Amino acid sequence: MFKKHPLILIFTIALLDIIAANGLGALISDYVINLPAKPVLLTAGTALMLSVQLAFSPAIGYWSDQRGRKPATFATTIASLLSSLLLLPIQTWGYVANRCFKGATNGLYSVMRSSVADLTEKDELLQYSGILSFIVGAGPVIGPMGAGWVMLVFSEGRVSPMPTVLFLLGLGALNIGLSFLFKETNDKNEPVDLKKITEKATNALKVTALWKQLAEADKQLPGLKPVFIMNLLATLGMGYYSFFVAFLTESHLIMTPRETAWFFLYFGSLALAANVIFFTYIAKHVNKRKVILCLALLSIALQALYSFSDSSVTLFYVVAGVDALTVSIMTGLTGSLLSIMVKEGGGQGEMFGNIQALGGLASFVTALINSLLAGLSIVAPFIFCSLKYGCCCHLGNAPARRK
Repeated sequence: MFKKHPLILIFTIALLDIIAANGLGALISDYVINLPAKPVLLTAGTALMLSVQLAFSPAIGYWSDQRGRKPATFATTIASLLSSLLLLPIQTWGYVANRCFKGATNGLYSVMRSSVADLTEKDELLQYSGILSFIVGAGPVIGPMGAGWVMLVFSEGRVSPMPTVLFLLGLGALNIGLSFLFKETNDKNEPVDLKKITEKATNALKVTALWKQLAEADKQLPGLKPVFIMNLLATLGMGYYSFFVAFLTESHLIMTPRETAWFFLYFGSLALAANVIFFTYIAKHVNKRKVILCLALLSIALQALYSFSDSSVTLFYVVAGVDALTVSIMTGLTGSLLSIMVKEGGGQGEMFGNIQALGGLASFVTALINSLLAGLSIVAPFIFCSLKYGCCCHLGNAPARRK
């Protein structure tokens, strides 16, 4: 599949970092075990990470545009390893600090997206960016899938987070080594003004400023904003991925860490295989908007079935299997369309950073609402996600703008 060796390295770095960021899975509960409202807190950690991402992603993306992708990759992989060190004391404060620190390094994904855009042309970009967008967007299930085997192979890993944390630290160290092998994909190498980077981070906190930049880009590339909004809605619709841990462990399913590990291996493997097959062999032959519309309609039905599956493991597995093989494609599909348009406009790192920041903010709001809804009912977040997919249906059915 990967004919270009640099692309293999890019995907490996992104995948390992996703696992390191999300690999704790059900064992996250050990960090909040003595606190009330566990379903709320299990989802709130993701919300915290995404909120911190808001300021740092545009700054890191801009830095990679000016200075190069390799320095940004090296720095963020080191910071990512440091964030995993904070998990060693199995304490609530360590988990909170880890989420904050990891949110600051999530700009790595905008750098990886930019590198893929640097190396590929339009047809290839649809394929490779689609798979990368899925991996990043599906972090809450890809991470536990990657680390799940630790719980299955080592019995201690099912009762203590420590073996898994050591595994995540190993992945972080490996990623630093891989960043040395990473070849620069952006020839631009200009001095970077620290004040300019600070300005990018500060402006990112002003959401209206980011939205204005997106509006300006839409004037140069007509149709960029609707595609971004559609990608945003698809990402938000998948907000229930970050809710899976709370649902599996706190609903009537009451899955053990071992059972949870098996579920994430099942779901993540199916979803990854479905995305690789779709973007390698199918994506370029189908009408993208019609596929997005069909998947959004299907997801509304699946969300309803999820809400009835809290007392049946079999039903939950069936619904999740259909979800993994079909709806999981949506984030990658909308993300790849967005990547193609961003490449046409140039300034990829900064634009991807802005997009990730806005997406992170919206995902933060979704995770926060899911956290609050989980406190009311363990199935309420699925109903909320179905509403967002309804909005995605409406936008996906709207006529496309042309230049």
